[in-house]
Amino acid sequence: MSNLKPLQCLNLDKSQQKAFMEFYTTLGEKPSTTIRIFERSEYYSCHGEDALLVAKLVFKSTNSVKIMSSECIELPYISLSKSNFEALIRDLLLVRNYRVEVYTKAKQKKSSNEWHVEFKGSPGNLAHFEDVLFSDTNAMVSGSALIALQVRHEARVRLIGLGYIEANEWTMAVVEFVVDDFYSEFEALIVTLCPRECLLPTLGGEYEKIEQILKRNNVIVTVRKKNEFLKNATEIKDNLDKLIRFREGQQQNANIVPAMSNTFALMSLGAAISYLDLLRESGNHGKFQLNLLDSKRYVHLDAAAVSALNLFPKPGTMTNCRTYHWRSVLGVLDRCRTPQGHRLVAQWIRQPLRDHAIIDNRHDIVECFVKDSALRTELYDNHLKKLPDIQLILKRLVRRKSSLHDLFRLYQVTLRMPKILNLLAYGVTVNSPTIMKIIYEPLKDTVADLQLFKSMVEQIIDLEAIERGEYLVKATFDRELEEKKMQMDDLESKMKRQLSAVASDIGLEAGSSIKLEFVSHLGFHFRITLKDETAIRKNSHYRVLDTVKGGVRFTNSQLTDLSELFCELKKEYEDQQQTIVSEVIRVAIGYAEPWSILNNQIAQLDTLVGFAVAAVSAPLPYVRPKMHHHGPTVLKLTQIRHPCLELQEDINFIPNDAIFDSETANMHIITGPNMGGKSTYIRSVGVAVLMAHVGAFVACETAELSIMDTILARVGCADNLSKGLSTFMVEMIETASIVRSATPKSLVIIDELGRGTSTYEGCGIAWSIAEWLGRESKCFTLFATHFQEITDMANYLPNVRNSHMNAIVDNERLTLLYQVKKGIMQKSFGIQVAKLANFPSVVVELAQQMYDECEDQWGNLEEKNDEKGLQLLQKCYDEIMEFNVNQPQSLTPGLLHELRSLLGH
Repeated sequence: MSNLKPLQCLNLDKSQQKAFMEFYTTLGEKPSTTIRIFERSEYYSCHGEDALLVAKLVFKSTNSVKIMSSECIELPYISLSKSNFEALIRDLLLVRNYRVEVYTKAKQKKSSNEWHVEFKGSPGNLAHFEDVLFSDTNAMVSGSALIALQVRHEARVRLIGLGYIEANEWTMAVVEFVVDDFYSEFEALIVTLCPRECLLPTLGGEYEKIEQILKRNNVIVTVRKKNEFLKNATEIKDNLDKLIRFREGQQQNANIVPAMSNTFALMSLGAAISYLDLLRESGNHGKFQLNLLDSKRYVHLDAAAVSALNLFPKPGTMTNCRTYHWRSVLGVLDRCRTPQGHRLVAQWIRQPLRDHAIIDNRHDIVECFVKDSALRTELYDNHLKKLPDIQLILKRLVRRKSSLHDLFRLYQVTLRMPKILNLLAYGVTVNSPTIMKIIYEPLKDTVADLQLFKSMVEQIIDLEAIERGEYLVKATFDRELEEKKMQMDDLESKMKRQLSAVASDIGLEAGSSIKLEFVSHLGFHFRITLKDETAIRKNSHYRVLDTVKGGVRFTNSQLTDLSELFCELKKEYEDQQQTIVSEVIRVAIGYAEPWSILNNQIAQLDTLVGFAVAAVSAPLPYVRPKMHHHGPTVLKLTQIRHPCLELQEDINFIPNDAIFDSETANMHIITGPNMGGKSTYIRSVGVAVLMAHVGAFVACETAELSIMDTILARVGCADNLSKGLSTFMVEMIETASIVRSATPKSLVIIDELGRGTSTYEGCGIAWSIAEWLGRESKCFTLFATHFQEITDMANYLPNVRNSHMNAIVDNERLTLLYQVKKGIMQKSFGIQVAKLANFPSVVVELAQQMYDECEDQWGNLEEKNDEKGLQLLQKCYDEIMEFNVNQPQSLTPGLLHELRSLLGH
């Protein structure tokens, strides 16, 4: 931190600094995840601990932090430019899940210290910062969903009433469901909805478990007053009457919506509506859809499965990063060209379907695009990438903050859509009738609904002026506009005559070597190439404005006068046309519904084309999975690959098979050396199953599978320090969820269960869970383990199979083959792996010696029933297994001495 103490901080004199510091102390404590920002006309400031954090986020160091002091009191502060402020807001709200408060002063009291909160924002409430967050059309990729919920006991069951709002998409939903003591269905719903923020009426007690699940899934919790969750049905209905979008001719009454039957969940939705203050913004009126959530539509995913399968990149990952496509499953499948497509593919991955008909339709369409390379390439390279984020433009339109430029961008969509429809019509006749039903016909109907919008724009906007970069209403719409347009045209003619005169004067060809151009900050001017600059260098009649890569810009007194007159007239023209523009925008708002529908149709088309691009762009093309809806559960994947790994450079992926059936082989116990590929193999299976349910092709040679109801996983080993959970506790929580949730139609992936406790206990826990899954749940299970004892289960349960990752040792040199073979791994290669990790040779030798001695003596001790010796041997084994190469002293000399004594040394 800088120790500078300038006389004037933030343009404040000493008395003003003192007054501000006194005010700042009155604000009191706040959560560390809430940042206070003060608007100071041309810039912004942060203070105290906030200043230190902001400095690290924006400037990557605290060197820019300064000190404001008064009477032995010091207050760190940092100033931010407008661009830094906007970047900070995006980072805090869209990436880091922070809350933001922006303080301002009343305009008439700028010299006072009467600060107040002008804007508040949180990850689920972005309304006050939409102009900042979504000024870039690519910024509106991540969602900002908000949920509110409450719990009540009813007939000895625990009932949750949940309301959901995604303000950016104008969608609302409610659901009521009963939960068990572990809230497993609630967590699956959180994964499906992916909310950024949750409103609760209180913390602790009944809500403690809910809060833990929310934090585990990176959802921030906001506590609201209980009375906000207790609004009466009449008040909620009146609010929804104003917000819901009803079809033309439909009764404007929320009671006709099926979701209104969930009265308990509607109370939570009412709290969410109040928190977002949706009624205050007239642009929200008549825009929302209210649905009933049906979690049974989707494959159940818990947070552990999302993490284990690496479905999403880390927060803040840039989509244009070179490594984006192989860092997550989303990166693999997200080949979309539009922002709305990016949003939809992420939603589909969170919501893999159980509906066989919809999945089959998606596969039909992707197959069509895979086979028809001309159609796919034309859509992907020449059309989809030129479509704007319609939803973002609509948000500005309904808030009456749009311009003629926005209307023109929508108009361009109406020009491009017939070309896309013609392409699809060709694809339909040759390839897939499914495209006709799912894509072509709905698109055609929506485009037809927008023909009047297209005609309105052509009648009102001056399309010729747009070619010059000007967005104007046609002069024929108003007599005064027409007069001003005539005057502007006359001035343009005079400026063109000036161009001819100047060209003749300096000996250049008008329109070729010398041009008349317009730039907003310079007005009209002449431009010549850099090589012709000598023609005006010493001519006092001309004044150089600037020199750029494209040439030298200059003017003369006559052109300057004409340009100033033209700019004045243009300003008057724009002011005069504003009334017309306001009326045009009012009419355009009436087309919000078909535009919103078109936005969703484009997103669907973009996503399915992206799936096809991903399928054909892989090192080996993906294949269409054969999906079964009825009959015995089956899962047969031949030559399966991990789609993320095979995209990495210099990777030659070795594929394997995964064959299951519900009658003879529903569990595979997999052994093998560390780094042998066990984790990659079992994750590959999980990713393939998920991709198939999303509607994408999969990275296999052939794929045949039944519709699954859940994908559950326990992979990896890590403490959760922020939540006070040990490695073993995290493991037990995730595994308990698997045991409770698994059904015969589930896919379960477990890797190295039981390592966080003693060997005997870990093996016992792993055995009991594996046996439960194999005997009772009868789900498809991939169980990777180092406990060789568990492989004996195949002798007791006929539906259990043993497999191992093949490896060979030649002259103590370990070669990992990454191939799945039938049977048990006969030898552990831990010491060989330690050699690969460059352990000190003395440690490797000691480990080998101890292993040999333990192996020889184990049987003898068991024969003698020497319980003390067995315990000591086990203790030594555990210490060796827990050995840390960075802490050689962790091998206890006393323990080794005891062991050597026991073994006769």
